[in-house]
Amino acid sequence: LMPKRRCTLHWHEHLEMHYVYHGGGTVMLNQVPHTLRPGDLLIVNPNELHYDTADDVPYQSDIVIFDLKALSPELAQRNILFCPIIHDDKTIAELFGRLHEESQFTKPAGRQMCKALLLVLLSYLVRNYTAKTLNERDSLQRQKDLERLYAALRYIDECYSQPITNAQLAEVARMSVSRFIHMFRQCVGMPPMRYVSDVRLKKAMSLLTTSNMAVTDVSAAVGFRDYNNFGRLFLKRF
Repeated sequence: LMPKRRCTLHWHEHLEMHYVYHGGGTVMLNQVPHTLRPGDLLIVNPNELHYDTADDVPYQSDIVIFDLKALSPELAQRNILFCPIIHDDKTIAELFGRLHEESQFTKPAGRQMCKALLLVLLSYLVRNYTAKTLNERDSLQRQKDLERLYAALRYIDECYSQPITNAQLAEVARMSVSRFIHMFRQCVGMPPMRYVSDVRLKKAMSLLTTSNMAVTDVSAAVGFRDYNNFGRLFLKRF
């Protein structure tokens, strides 16, 4: 049981599934919010930007992350995108119950059984919850774009306390400034400088709740040069 979870904005090439038993929260997939409740299955397709937060109640879920190419090359080649949220499916509930039991590896061949159950689950999802398919060219281009964008996201997370400009981020992402701003808005859902400000405000909230630093010192530590502007934005955000 986890009282809260906090997952920062990221992406990966693996397929990720969360089956919720208790609690819930909000998940952002490509900047589209989805609400999770008990009995829901969340599917994060490969190369999707995502982060999540949990409610304050205890949260319990099974999380499965795996390389689809390794498990089933045939399915991976089809570049299938699954529906992001599936509600109250009895077949999925039964399969995750069996996966949970077998994942303890207390029975002979438990790992092999998990792989077999995952293949059954994937086959069921393909038949019932396929959202769309991507051609190989589009899939590779999206992966390339995200790799460049993620370099800029890492730069922001590491250098938020320093002055940051669109030109700097575009250089890190190896794009023109106009192309970078367009793709950032398209993938993240907000302009780069607004995202930088949001990262700084979240860092400030963390410092204010976990340290004895003065508010003026916190403002400077997270990269705000104007204390009054920091106060206005912080009150608006939190």
